[in-house]
Amino acid sequence: MRSLGFRQRTHNRYWWHRVATTDYVPMLYEFLDEGEWSLLQQWFEDTEKRYPSTGEAGVPALSMLLGLISGNGISRIVQLGHYVGYSTLMMGFAARHMNKPRMLFSVDIDPAVSAYTCGWVERAGLDAHVHLEIGDSADPGRPGQAARFLGGAPQLIFIDSSHQYAHTLRELDLWFPALVPGGFLLMHDSSDFARGFDRAGGKGVKQALEEWIAANRASALNINGFVGGGRPGDFPYLDGCGLTIIQKASA
Repeated sequence: MRSLGFRQRTHNRYWWHRVATTDYVPMLYEFLDEGEWSLLQQWFEDTEKRYPSTGEAGVPALSMLLGLISGNGISRIVQLGHYVGYSTLMMGFAARHMNKPRMLFSVDIDPAVSAYTCGWVERAGLDAHVHLEIGDSADPGRPGQAARFLGGAPQLIFIDSSHQYAHTLRELDLWFPALVPGGFLLMHDSSDFARGFDRAGGKGVKQALEEWIAANRASALNINGFVGGGRPGDFPYLDGCGLTIIQKASA
C-alpha cells in the first residue's frame, strides 16, 4: 500500500519509514490521486539511480509545510532551493488539489537539477501551478519576480537552499521583508546537527538564524534546533535536521 514498501529500502532517504512508530502511510501521501502517486514513485526510482544524495526535506518537514498551506488556503508560496524536485512536486500536487494556479515560485542556482525538476513538473502537468527560476535565491530582483508570478507578495517562504551561513543571512534580509503581514518563513536544516551542511565554514543555517533573529527581534520556533546527533525518533519531531518557523508581525 503506497509508501509502506519504503520500509524495506536501505537508502538513507527512506529513514522516516524505518522508524519504529511509522508503520503506516503518512497523510502526506494519502491525499495524492493514483496518477500522482505513480509519478512520485517513478521520481523516487529515477532520482535514486541518478543522484548519490537526493537531499530532499523529508516527511516531517513536508507534513508541517503542507498542513500549514492546505489548512489555511495559502496560495502564494516561494521556495528557495528545489534541487531535484521532491518538495516542488508535493507543493505542486497540493496546489492542483486546492485549485490554486500560479501558487509556487521556486529558485535554485543549479541549471542541471533545475532542468531535471522542470521535466518532472511538466510530466506531472503542474505547469499552471509552478514556476522554476535558475539563479541565486539572494539576488535582489527575485522578490519582485516572485510577486509578479504569484500575483502579490508571498504568504509563505520555504528556505532549503545553500545551507551556508553568509548566504542564509542574505536570504533572510532579502525575503523576510517581502512577506505579507502575518506571513510565514520556514527554514529547513536549522539544528546543531545540520551545521555540518555548510561547506563554506561550518557555521550553518542555525548560527545565521540566531544572529538574524537577535538583530531583528523576531519571534521564532526552532523545532529540534538543539539536536546535535542521535537517531530518528529520539524526539517527537522525528527529523534531527530541524525546522524553524518565523511569522512576520502584522504591524
